[in-house]
Amino acid sequence: MAYKKFKSNDIFHNTIEMNPGYDFVIYDSSIYLNNKGAISGAHVSNVGDVPTGHVSLYELNIDRASGNKIYPFTTKNGSLSTFKTITTSKFNSDYLYGATITGSYPMSASIVREFFASTVISRTGSANHLNSLRNTLNYYQPLSNHYAFSGSLGDKGTQDVNLVSIPSIIFGASVKKGSVDLKFYVSGTLIGQLKDENRDGELIQVGPAGSTDSGSVAGVVLYNEGFVLLTGSWDMATGPYAGFAGESYTGAPTLKPKWIYFGAGANDGIAPASVVSSSFGLNFKGTTKSQTITMLAHAQKGEFNHSNNPTYKTFNQNITPQTGSQSYVESPNLSIKNIASSSYPDPVAPFEKTTYISSVAIYDENRNLIGIAKVATPIRKTEGREFTIKMKLDI
Repeated sequence: MAYKKFKSNDIFHNTIEMNPGYDFVIYDSSIYLNNKGAISGAHVSNVGDVPTGHVSLYELNIDRASGNKIYPFTTKNGSLSTFKTITTSKFNSDYLYGATITGSYPMSASIVREFFASTVISRTGSANHLNSLRNTLNYYQPLSNHYAFSGSLGDKGTQDVNLVSIPSIIFGASVKKGSVDLKFYVSGTLIGQLKDENRDGELIQVGPAGSTDSGSVAGVVLYNEGFVLLTGSWDMATGPYAGFAGESYTGAPTLKPKWIYFGAGANDGIAPASVVSSSFGLNFKGTTKSQTITMLAHAQKGEFNHSNNPTYKTFNQNITPQTGSQSYVESPNLSIKNIASSSYPDPVAPFEKTTYISSVAIYDENRNLIGIAKVATPIRKTEGREFTIKMKLDI
């Protein structure tokens, strides 16, 4: 076996940035991701064992029976380690030393919509989700005054605000700037569309043509954090939809379509059949970075043209070595099979040492095998030909 050492210019370390697209549809308190509905399995109603519109972390327990599921566990011992979901008091009182503490899979996540109404004088509980974004919103204020938590354009602490949260296990490192696209439908017809055309986080109403308040800013996007805040409160049911009765976008009462009601039914507690005529689309691209190593293996002219494969030698030769108590001698006159191509059966083509490269083995500095790269089709290697095999490993 021939060994060659990688040179400094044969190994490259790169970071590849990918932007996968995501398409959420919300209708009748159900969420659909990338047009994928429930897929019935042998043991569960949905093979992923998560609701539609959700992403399964690790994708464990795919179509497993209830008594055969994978689950995380730890043992209570002197290290006092446990799961984050177990409080200190519960850990001390409910588990004896040596007891097994278990969790459950799958873990899943999806978009969540929260509506904060200005009519509530003191917003507590989930309102902390909005108040906790105060410093983050003010940080991005140099991009646009619409980011300001409180300013000349309004006070998000007291006005109607629609907050759509996107979990990071979906978008990755960040949401790609300028990729967010929101659509508001009534009876399947588009009545409003928002886009960040200027890539500054402002969601501007761009359609349909001639729609109410076209060109107005209806909210902002926090790309790194994964939040969409909508404050647009103009009535979108105008023109042909002026007679639309409205729906229970906040649970009650019946209201006209507005951007602050976008995404009603997306894990916000609104019961099915409360929003039956309106549907919503949320499109964006995520950002995922992958580290890669590219390696170049060179087969120069005159290299790798010998093989220890028995088929390399001419057939029907006596290849049995001579052995004795003091010697082991192989025949020095074995001939190599000539497989050079000839256009005629006689005379045959001149002899040419030929091998076929089918794989490249990668070793560490101690010659421990750490990887094998195989080519799709063996490469014909003659003494006059040279090749460079490019290998890429995603980390």
